[in-house]
Amino acid sequence: MGTTSDGATPERWANSLGMQFLAVRPGTFEMGSPRTEPRRFADETPRRTTLTRLFYLSVFPTTQAEWRAVVGANPSKNRGLKRAPVERVSWIDCVDFIEKLNSDEYLLELTTFLGPEWRYGLPTEAQWEFACRAGTTTAYSFGATATGGEGAFGRLSVGSADGEEKGGDERRRSATVGGETTCEVGLFAPNPWGFCDMHGNVCEWTVDRYGEYDSARSVDPTGPASGAERVARGGSWRSPAENCRSASRFNFLATYRGDNCGLRVGIFRRN
Repeated sequence: MGTTSDGATPERWANSLGMQFLAVRPGTFEMGSPRTEPRRFADETPRRTTLTRLFYLSVFPTTQAEWRAVVGANPSKNRGLKRAPVERVSWIDCVDFIEKLNSDEYLLELTTFLGPEWRYGLPTEAQWEFACRAGTTTAYSFGATATGGEGAFGRLSVGSADGEEKGGDERRRSATVGGETTCEVGLFAPNPWGFCDMHGNVCEWTVDRYGEYDSARSVDPTGPASGAERVARGGSWRSPAENCRSASRFNFLATYRGDNCGLRVGIFRRN
């Protein structure tokens, strides 16, 4: 049940929906961005962060086919691609989707694989960034700069950061954003740990509320206990490349449904 012949936890698993998951082992990393990182924002305050628990994260953002198989409908604006990520889903919609995964045959399948204490869920900001960085310390998991061919995001913008798309009020929107919509998942090279589309395509909801990082909470940190906005990570096809950095944060109301927002499902051990 969830172990190999030598007693180790499996490195990967695929469920009956076709979702592929990779294990993420505990570790310590520098969350946020250094103050020398070009085009960073003030809410990316660096902090040394330790994650103490193994978890699993989906290799790809959740696709429209996977969402439709669970929910019975496809809310996405871009429906022309076979494996495009689901979008126009709010944080609340994603929680409902997770609840459905944690019921009936999906839960039985999961607990048979790993054990009764495991459940599907959304990652915290820290878990998401740890998996995105995949051991790297550069602005992106693929290096310090983007050339435009590493993900489904817009071109590098020029001038100041003012007016670019950042959260529900889109403070960071750039006139130079390229692309017209999302693309199929997995078209670009994975990061060093095997995760795809961590930079661009769709912003991915996390479980955390939005707020300033609390430097006192550096071990398995979570977001604030209150607040109307939730955090999405990774940037999207609408974002200029520099807003798809590993440390970039987006804040939206939990009810926000945009064609730039989707999710990536994780598997976590209950307390």
